[in-house]
Amino acid sequence: MSTTNKYTIDVVKKCIIFSDCDLDGIGSYLVFRWFTGMKNIEHEICSQSNFRKTFSAWSMKNKIEDYDKVYIFDLDVSQNNLDLVDHENVSIVDHHDTHVQNKDKYKKATTILSEYTSCCKLLYDLLRKKYEKRKLTDHQKLLILMVDDYDSYKLQVKGSYELNIILWNYVGQRAEQFTRDFGNGFKGFNQSHLNMIALNKKKVTRVISELQIFEGSLPLNGKKYNLFATMASESLNEVAHHVINSYKCDIVMVMNMNTKRVSFRVNKEKCPEVDLGKLASSIAEGGGHPYSAGGQLTDKVLTLTKLLTPVTT
Repeated sequence: MSTTNKYTIDVVKKCIIFSDCDLDGIGSYLVFRWFTGMKNIEHEICSQSNFRKTFSAWSMKNKIEDYDKVYIFDLDVSQNNLDLVDHENVSIVDHHDTHVQNKDKYKKATTILSEYTSCCKLLYDLLRKKYEKRKLTDHQKLLILMVDDYDSYKLQVKGSYELNIILWNYVGQRAEQFTRDFGNGFKGFNQSHLNMIALNKKKVTRVISELQIFEGSLPLNGKKYNLFATMASESLNEVAHHVINSYKCDIVMVMNMNTKRVSFRVNKEKCPEVDLGKLASSIAEGGGHPYSAGGQLTDKVLTLTKLLTPVTT
């Protein structure tokens, strides 16, 4: 059976980390580096939806048994990937509630699965107890706070929203560039970062001005929720929260027709009982958090859109 053991994250001779490509996934990678002191770690980033493709491509050139440890951070790989990852030298750390519910699926891999505000914060709390003598700097702790603040979408820490903008505005190797700029923690934004932030603000304004909004009703657990939907290929978070704030809806669905993916956000103040992770799992072959989730643009999602009508202004 899989086990949960806070002492399974160790310094080894040869390891690789697979992490989510978002701010939390890359932040988790940095936390591991800071505490273990290992700097030359192989690192592959991917999303939950393309993990199998990424891991399989890596396996074509590498043998998993040649590695002392294969770490998987911030990715729910419990569905359709067990044949790839359920090995004794694999350690999985994740905070998504949908993953926690599937922890018993693992028979060989070591799992540390706990509902947390972010995987980055979960790793920090685990590793600071194990590596008590290794103290992080104030800049490193601030970066962890910013990543955790953004991933939980509280947006209470100054600069966390902008930090995410920087990550997604890098061209090319995002993880490498983020590590170059923030590998020693957060010490502020440079002029290049400020330029990215300014350009992003203009882009968001343009994207929002071009939106077409649709509305309808979504039945969940015996209740009906006011669902608004739109299509966008950029600035999905900003679009979702613009719709929630402007139309005071319960749930918003943003469809990206280019990537054939869909994102869900909920009005947490109005509907704290809604679990979007379960919704995305049931209709979009995806998952995520109760307040933020995503998946594929499936037939079930497309059927739902046929029940929506345009919002007239």
